[in-house]
Amino acid sequence: MELKNQIVILTGASHGIGRATAVVLAEAGYSLVLVARNQIPLQKLAQTLTQAGHRAVAIPTDMGDVAQVAGLVDKTIAIFGRIDIIINNAGIGVYSPLATLGQTDAERVMAVNYFGPVALIQATLPFLTANQQGGQIINISSIIGQRAMPNAAGYCASKAALERMSESLRLELWTNNGSHIHVSTIYPGVTATDFVPRSLGNTAELPSNRMAGVPPERVAQAILRTIQTKKRDVFITSIDWLFVTVSAVAPRLMDWLLFYYTRNRGGMKP
Repeated sequence: MELKNQIVILTGASHGIGRATAVVLAEAGYSLVLVARNQIPLQKLAQTLTQAGHRAVAIPTDMGDVAQVAGLVDKTIAIFGRIDIIINNAGIGVYSPLATLGQTDAERVMAVNYFGPVALIQATLPFLTANQQGGQIINISSIIGQRAMPNAAGYCASKAALERMSESLRLELWTNNGSHIHVSTIYPGVTATDFVPRSLGNTAELPSNRMAGVPPERVAQAILRTIQTKKRDVFITSIDWLFVTVSAVAPRLMDWLLFYYTRNRGGMKP
């Protein structure tokens, strides 16, 4: 199938990794359904891409609202008549020790980071299954979904849930008469975006000397390669992979390393 005929639903498209991914995929020839809660930057991005000769529509949606997610899929089918790829990139952070994590913040993070992707997958599966050319589901997680950090339990838990769901879904589709739907999970590390300032919780107590991280365009290129290769699990840098691998092989050692790292950088205290 020609790329210009492949329809991609991209959530969290108005900022950071999502915006960079929208540009990369549009330039590669994909047709985009841009999704985010913030309507103004979303519409501006769609307009910019359209004026550059690409095919992109903006459908403002709160991914924490299951009814809106269902409406997103209905609108996409009404416009394009098909869905080929969904990229669950929308996400929100929360920074707080577990002892003081507010119920409202915890529920909001799970709604956007986990229940939103689940709702989108459930709503699009009939169309992906009917797609004779094959469909693809890409879930954007985080390295701290595999190895939790202190003072971010709510966020880490939401990403861990997304990862385990991806694994289960992959097997369910695989055993369902050899389904042609591919499921990939991408694990970014620290990325140079405004994700932290936009997060919930007490971000003012976070250390000011955070690592700069990789540019979002690097993550976007990894997402494009994942579409092309359909790789199962994708890390952005070798350091990200090493962090997760050492955590799995020597979890107690990583506990100590993270304890001293957080203490020496003056991280939030309970």
